[in-house]
Amino acid sequence: MLYRQNAYKFLLLFVVLALSVVLFTSLYIHNKEKNLLDSKYKESAKNTKEFIKNLIENKQNATLAIAISLAKDDRLYSYMKNKTYKNFEYEKISSQMRKYTKFKNVWIQIIDKNGTSIYRSWTKKTNDSLLFRKDLNKMLKKQDITTSISVGKFDLSIKARTPIFNDGKFLGALEVITHFNSISKKLKKRGINSIIAVDKKYKDRLIFSLTTNFVDDYYISNLDASKKFINYLKQNNINNYFNIKDYKIENTLFITSYELRDDNGGHLASIISFKDKNNIDIQAIKDYKRQMIMLVVILLIILVFIFTLYIYNIDSKNVNRLNSRLKKHIKQLKIQENKKQSILDSQSSIMVITDGVNIINANKQLLKFFKDIRTLQEFRNKYVCVCTQFIDMQDSSYIFDKDYDGKNWAEYILSKPHKNFKAAMKNHYGSIRHFSVKVSKGEYDDYIIVTLADISSEIEQKQQLKYLNNNLEKLVNKKTLELKKLNESLEDKIKDEIFKSQEKDRLLFQQSKITAIAETLNNIAHQWRQPLSTISTATSGMQLQKEMKILDDKTFNDSCEMILRSTRTLSKTIDNFSNFFVQEKQKIEFTLSESIHETLKFLNSTFEEKSIIIDYSMDKDIKIYGYKQEFQQSLLSIFDNAIYAVCTNKDIKNRIISIEIKNNCLSIRDSGDGIDEEDLDKVLEPYFTKKHQAFGIGMGLYMVQELLVKHMKYEIEVKNSTFSYNNKEYYGALIFINFN
Repeated sequence: MLYRQNAYKFLLLFVVLALSVVLFTSLYIHNKEKNLLDSKYKESAKNTKEFIKNLIENKQNATLAIAISLAKDDRLYSYMKNKTYKNFEYEKISSQMRKYTKFKNVWIQIIDKNGTSIYRSWTKKTNDSLLFRKDLNKMLKKQDITTSISVGKFDLSIKARTPIFNDGKFLGALEVITHFNSISKKLKKRGINSIIAVDKKYKDRLIFSLTTNFVDDYYISNLDASKKFINYLKQNNINNYFNIKDYKIENTLFITSYELRDDNGGHLASIISFKDKNNIDIQAIKDYKRQMIMLVVILLIILVFIFTLYIYNIDSKNVNRLNSRLKKHIKQLKIQENKKQSILDSQSSIMVITDGVNIINANKQLLKFFKDIRTLQEFRNKYVCVCTQFIDMQDSSYIFDKDYDGKNWAEYILSKPHKNFKAAMKNHYGSIRHFSVKVSKGEYDDYIIVTLADISSEIEQKQQLKYLNNNLEKLVNKKTLELKKLNESLEDKIKDEIFKSQEKDRLLFQQSKITAIAETLNNIAHQWRQPLSTISTATSGMQLQKEMKILDDKTFNDSCEMILRSTRTLSKTIDNFSNFFVQEKQKIEFTLSESIHETLKFLNSTFEEKSIIIDYSMDKDIKIYGYKQEFQQSLLSIFDNAIYAVCTNKDIKNRIISIEIKNNCLSIRDSGDGIDEEDLDKVLEPYFTKKHQAFGIGMGLYMVQELLVKHMKYEIEVKNSTFSYNNKEYYGALIFINFN
């Protein structure tokens, strides 16, 4: 009877104890799981906002790079100065960027100094004031390169502006505009749907809005905004989703918001992001919950086992034997545990064993480093993880507690086994210590072993070596300065010699110009010879007939008409030569065929006198931007050399100059028997000539190379070549100019 009463009491005690354990552990697991989930969700929200911030900064930098590149075009300043705005062709640039780059929607706008839009690459709408934009007003005052995020008449966009100056005078600005569509697309690749909602105070400003989506007067900026989430915001009051502190959980949605503000802190827009809550990795939390439940189950099994022993009245001897075995087993487990701990403590490096979330164990080196704690449990309570004490050293080889593309620091190290990572921590005395970090997985991948080996001495040695190198550099600089002073007199002598050489070159160039003038006068003489002969013949004829008294009115009038025609020819010749050598003040666009025709016209009398045949062909004309008269003078030098070459051929029927425009290249060939092979590499050098001194000083082709190659960036090649004319082969020099 007593036995049964005791059994009932023990059973009641067992039930109460079991229920207490289950209730207490359930509450503990629930609260712990809630705290861990909150921490994980906050971390995920932080990572999302950091990712958006980085995307925006990268887009701003790329937009600024495009603006700076476009502003280096010399034509921009010319068009702005001359107000020839119709010549801007930035819509072609936008189209090419859309076709060949990742920038699918880049707009370019030109703004004058008064803040008026005078050109837009995406629309014909112009001549409207943009002074309502604070960012533009700020730039017009500073007249400097600026970037901003602002709301215009068309969209919320990222803008970069570069000022346009001409001779120190501010003309306006070039503005490159990019949008948030690429940012929302990159978010979507990460499984994040975004709605970019512009503040409703800008509704009246967006008169030409790019999209037609509005939610309660809030303009939706991104083109790929999901209708599903637009309707979600309409149904649940969009105002509830601005300025979310950390995150919101609604059904299966994980929601965060990123605020866009102007330079004065005013609210521009919010990027509201939606993510499936189930896509957030909480496996470590689930594993922790499973382990706790297993501990409770084991504890209940032990209680059931004790109760079973009591119910079946196991005699004390068996109980003692069982207890003895149990104690022995526990003792062996403790010895084995102490042995493992001794092995851990014997290591000179800090060693930490963790399941990925919580510290399981650590050696005494950890407690020695953190002198403000005495036990591992105190460390867990105060620091949670050793990674929270890692210092950001602004060095990619140093790791710290942050998100590495979705991985924590330990997972990141495991993913790069061949890279040597370091970490830095402050000790109890405030000194920074440096550690080599190694991470490995346990036997069954159920825990991670982290080893922190102190390498502070090595780092200090490297710093000392760097200091010594810096001092050595200063000493070298000092000696270099002394050597520079010793060589000053030598540098002065070199400068004098350079000046003398430059002066000599200037005189030779001047002589070259004088030779060109002589050639010009010779051409004028050629073209004047026939009209002057006609005038002389007509005049002497009238004089003779007058003396013989046989000059009638008809003969007199015909002779006068002939003299007038000849004088008009002389006047036209002077006009042609004046126009050919007129001095230009600015670059223009002209065609190659036009320049060739004018040059041939200039030399026409020479060709007739020397019986030179011109064979001219063209598949497609070439447009050139530059100084037209300088270019024509270069052609004149080339033709002058060709004329001299073909005139060495005594058979006047074989004096051919072939001109061909094909595949964006110009070829000028002559039948002058070519250039000696040993002289081919010299013909473009200054002062080289095979002519008599009366025909030049060897600067013609050198000046051609200076203009076409060094100034206009074209390619020129001189070689020997054969060509056909009227089914007959000829051999001579080839001047080849590539305009590609």
